[in-house]
Amino acid sequence: MDDKSWASFSEECRRIFDGLHSCTEGEVASYIPQLAEAPPNQFALSVLTVDGRSLELGDVQERVCVQSCCKPLLYGMALSERGEEEVGRHVGKEPSGAKFNDFKFDKDGKPFNPLINAGAIMSTAMIRASDPPDRRFQHIMQVWSTMVGRGEAAFDNATYLGERRTAFRNVALSHLMMENGAFPPATSIEETLQLYLQACSVSVKPMGMARYAAMLANGGTVPGGASIFPPSIVRDVLCVMYSSGMYDYSGRWSSEIGLPAKSGVSGMVMVVVPKLCGLCLFSPRLDPMGNSVRAIRFMRQLVRKYRLHIFETLVMGLNDNKQQLHRRSQADAIYRACAANDAESLARLLEQNEEVLVDYDRRTPLHIAVDDESAACAAVLARQGADIRAADRWGKTPLGSAGRAMRCLLLAHDSERQGLRQAWSRWRPQSELL
Repeated sequence: MDDKSWASFSEECRRIFDGLHSCTEGEVASYIPQLAEAPPNQFALSVLTVDGRSLELGDVQERVCVQSCCKPLLYGMALSERGEEEVGRHVGKEPSGAKFNDFKFDKDGKPFNPLINAGAIMSTAMIRASDPPDRRFQHIMQVWSTMVGRGEAAFDNATYLGERRTAFRNVALSHLMMENGAFPPATSIEETLQLYLQACSVSVKPMGMARYAAMLANGGTVPGGASIFPPSIVRDVLCVMYSSGMYDYSGRWSSEIGLPAKSGVSGMVMVVVPKLCGLCLFSPRLDPMGNSVRAIRFMRQLVRKYRLHIFETLVMGLNDNKQQLHRRSQADAIYRACAANDAESLARLLEQNEEVLVDYDRRTPLHIAVDDESAACAAVLARQGADIRAADRWGKTPLGSAGRAMRCLLLAHDSERQGLRQAWSRWRPQSELL
């Protein structure tokens, strides 16, 4: 999105955020000792867009245990390693209709979905199962580090020890699943359960969680960073987040908010706005279902303003606010591809965008490709019939930089030269310089 759109979006987020400081409803989670000690009035918002813009408000330097927010990541890791078919033999995709830690399983004796405790324990069982426990934990931490940045993810040992001391229900769930024959062969209940509790005890700052959500919003690649999952796995992860990510509030969340999300009893909520941004809201005061009261109220107001609900988009079309944000995000990605000479990304983005793009200076993607001598991108734009006479606000055209454009032709790889030559043959009659 452009500077003006981002400034407007940021200001709206700030207005909603500031208005919720007076909300003191809800109680801090008490069944894990370390969570019970959290200052109840902490409040933070972090946003990261798929084009790399960020916003941080409030207590953003606080490290917070991810708790249940680790569950989509564990599921994605299991899918990456074992594949959808094998994972599906051990955990389902249906909402459970019961509490997240209930002793309830589907007709085959397996967990209903990977975002309840039983399902997350099952996902954990399928991650590097043949490795020793230290290597398995190291692997999970490495994924976190790649996703949120080196040194940004830590292990909270005190919370882990508190979790382990009070894990009676999770122990019982694990033994029931073993009795049901739901686990993969040779699963160690003790190792799996301890690894799951360790995964819940990872701590990150709110921006780390926003990067996690933005990775999912961006099809599995951290904005400006590494690829974590392929898009096919992201699709499956987002589906279960949409239907089952907010505890017993999941149905109402999908109806009112209409976005994939995951809540944790530490007070974190991560929200995915596909192709636009990831958000993390943190406030420890929880409603009776275990979700942050302020986070839900923030998202209700934001969705009303921008109509981000995915089905409202289908039924009513994009409203002006969201349409502007989405289009500018697409345009910025196209301009970045031209500047970086990333022809593959440019071609894909152009397929998704039928508009004739100009930036705030009325510069087209061809202006960028010619000025930066991005030969591969110039070839792609040539095949698209880009206008060499398009003038920016200073009257400068790609045609006026003919010498630079010709250097693009010389720099282009063999496979690209034909497209450029064809374009120049089309452009030549227009140019008094050639």
